[in-house]
Amino acid sequence: MKHILAALALASALIPAEAGVPEVVAHRGYHRAPGSAENSIRALVKADSIGAEKCEFDVWISADDVLYVNHNADVDGVIIETATSETLDNCKLKNGESVPRLDAFLDTAKTLDIELVFEMKPHKDRSREDVAMVKAIKMVADKGLTERTSYITFSRNAFDIMVRDSGRPVLYLNGVSPQVLKEIGGTGADYHINVFRKNPDWIKQLHAQGMPVNIWTVDSEADIQWCIDHGADLITTNEPELAQRLIAKAYAPRELKVMSYNLRFGELASMERLAKEIKEADPDFVALQEVDVNSFRTAAKFNNGINFVNELAQRTGLFGFFGRTLNFSVKDGYYGVAILSKHPAVKVETFELPNPKAVEQRVLLRGEFLLDGHKPFVFASTHFDYTSPETQELQARYVLGKLDTGIPAVLGGDFNCEASSPAIKLLSEDGAVLSGSNPTFPAKAPEKRLDHIFGFPKAAFRLESTREGTASPYAASDHLPVISVIETDFRK
Repeated sequence: MKHILAALALASALIPAEAGVPEVVAHRGYHRAPGSAENSIRALVKADSIGAEKCEFDVWISADDVLYVNHNADVDGVIIETATSETLDNCKLKNGESVPRLDAFLDTAKTLDIELVFEMKPHKDRSREDVAMVKAIKMVADKGLTERTSYITFSRNAFDIMVRDSGRPVLYLNGVSPQVLKEIGGTGADYHINVFRKNPDWIKQLHAQGMPVNIWTVDSEADIQWCIDHGADLITTNEPELAQRLIAKAYAPRELKVMSYNLRFGELASMERLAKEIKEADPDFVALQEVDVNSFRTAAKFNNGINFVNELAQRTGLFGFFGRTLNFSVKDGYYGVAILSKHPAVKVETFELPNPKAVEQRVLLRGEFLLDGHKPFVFASTHFDYTSPETQELQARYVLGKLDTGIPAVLGGDFNCEASSPAIKLLSEDGAVLSGSNPTFPAKAPEKRLDHIFGFPKAAFRLESTREGTASPYAASDHLPVISVIETDFRK
């Protein structure tokens, strides 16, 4: 058990603090900056200066046991493994710097904020890797950089030493399956983009095991965007500023229009009129309550036998999803809640809410969606009990648990209770209030605020504007629709 907990702790140490937002790893430092060179100290400093989260660098050991930072096995034909430090100290990089000793490289890193991704290069003499890894891990510790350093390698020999001795995240560079990676003690995968393109399901498998995903080496806008869209935790690139711009754009605050509307099972207006109201509001998401599907009601003269969800989806051009609360009768149709969405769903689930007094069953319909093709977002619709404040509070607690997924979530519904009720107070304390205080029921002359919209977590949402439909004896429902323009921050 201790080994399992340690592995989970190491994996979490490398996952970005802002879950879901990739971190930028400057490949061999920011070596394309003016005056820089691959694996130079200037490349390290430049990577830090632009705010890259991590700097990757490569390490070799000389014939006389001095550690050097360099990508290739040689420097202008001088083989590092077989050369002495006396020779190597006179070798120059393309920017005129001497080939850095690891000692000097780490001394500079101590003065910076950037984290380090240490790659041990495979040596022809694998016994030399043993010496190099022991010296390197000790040097990192002596410099006080242990907590800022993770390790990667292509060498299984060096990998095993890293796992055994470093006490830090160790990511393998060879594209083994998530299961094999777990078995050999890796805490994450650091694979070429083509490996993940061939095995895109590996990303989800790795995440399910608590393992971060680093993808290398991606320099084009298309490749970097692919990494963002497919959930990379880290992106290793020679173009760190381009990656930063694309990540910033992808995770910039997103404006959405959301709506909640109790339809009164279509008793007061045709589907054409209800769809027109929704379409004119132009919402991204709609939470619907009192929705009939293929039901026959004497009162619903306009809409008997109609599948409300399909009809509204077709008329508005939105995706439609239904959550059944109960069968309308033994043989005729269903009744429940629904969601309309501009955005494609990844998964939609219905959860029965607590019902201790065995009155009409209520549900939460929760959908997981992708905004702009890559931003996970949850939208949910519900309709609370109307008989008991105690039951409403139980239902609110249950809903909070179902929306606490680490993904920004919006909940809309008819809660059958006002702002002063225990249920609404609970939801307001935990989430952002994304609707107003004007009464919404009954629509012809509103007296009570029963319809609300909330965002979770609270810090991820801001309300820009909100309004209710127009009160009228001729309203399309007995509830007024609630329409809010909100801003969602995917970094919270």
